[in-house]
Amino acid sequence: MKRIVFDFLKEKGVIDSIKNEFGKISLEVVNDGIIIAGNRLELIELADYILDVALADFDGYHSHLDDIYFFDKADKQLIVELKLGKS
Repeated sequence: MKRIVFDFLKEKGVIDSIKNEFGKISLEVVNDGIIIAGNRLELIELADYILDVALADFDGYHSHLDDIYFFDKADKQLIVELKLGKS
């Protein structure tokens, strides 16, 4: 995964660097909603994962984010998938 969002924000001076260590990012299902909580750098990393899927070359490209691969704590798995053409 390329760090497009991170590198852009670093270049523009919005964030300093990765010196602010990553903490814990979580996904929690609460009532009828989903809460994704993390610090600034973790949420920027999530944006890069979503952008990676959005810029893929083929329909159906996807990324699974869960407590094994991405989140420190997750009640469920988050799947981001590219759908080209009509939904």
